[in-house]
Amino acid sequence: MSENQDNKRRNLIVLVVLLLITNIATLFLFYNERQENVELITENTDITTEKSNLTRELEDMLAQYDSVSTDNEDMLAQISEQKEQIEKMLKEAEKHKDDAWVIYKLRKEASTLRDVMKNYLVTIDSLNTANQELIVQKAEVETKLSKQKEQNTELSDKNDKLAEKVKIGSKLKAVDLISFGQRVKNNTVHRETDRAKRTDKIKTCFTIDKNEVTKPGKKIIYLRIIGPDGGVLSFDQSKEYMFTYDGKEGLYSRKEEIVYEGEETDMCLYWDMVDEALEGKYIVEMYAEDYMMGTTTFQLK
Repeated sequence: MSENQDNKRRNLIVLVVLLLITNIATLFLFYNERQENVELITENTDITTEKSNLTRELEDMLAQYDSVSTDNEDMLAQISEQKEQIEKMLKEAEKHKDDAWVIYKLRKEASTLRDVMKNYLVTIDSLNTANQELIVQKAEVETKLSKQKEQNTELSDKNDKLAEKVKIGSKLKAVDLISFGQRVKNNTVHRETDRAKRTDKIKTCFTIDKNEVTKPGKKIIYLRIIGPDGGVLSFDQSKEYMFTYDGKEGLYSRKEEIVYEGEETDMCLYWDMVDEALEGKYIVEMYAEDYMMGTTTFQLK
């Protein structure tokens, strides 16, 4: 009886040991399987994260390239090539999103591209800074040129005005201008008359005023007598008796060349009547070269 109990006790102990061993083995297998699942999940999570980070980095580089502003054609061409390469890498990352090795290589390549991009951005920034300096310098030069142009224009206007004043100031003036008819007796006696039938000559006297501005030298004085009928008293209607005044051509009655030295000069000019004088108002004009020196009128009855 005692032996049976001992056998049972031994069998029970053996069973307990076997159950304990089995449980320990089961727990060990479960733990290993759990660890493998955890590592697999962690690995998959890392690939997804790496791919997401890679995509974000590539898109960020594209955005920075899109924000670049430069007029340098060489730089624009190089940036275009870099953008094409980045877009190609984005497609590769999407295509191989579950391949850790491909993602790893793309991350390394992206790092190199970012270094290249930094160099480009520094270069472009330097070029833009230089361009801004050139723009500022150009603006300063244009401002100076504009001011100089304004000064030149003002100086030119002043010179033109001065020249105009000199031109006006250099014009000779006929003062104390008087004209009247004369009757001639025996070709020696000249008497003033206001009778048209008795008028043989028209005498015009005047004083050329003092002028220190005009250039001394020879001057041509023109006498122009306009009769009551509006016609100019002239020996001939040909070009020989034409002169230019006030920008137009007209007949003159008589011309006289004098030497003017800037001082007051008294002179008289005569016109011999060819036909009988008309009754009415006569207009007498004196010209020096192409401008009027003075004018007066007289009446014949």
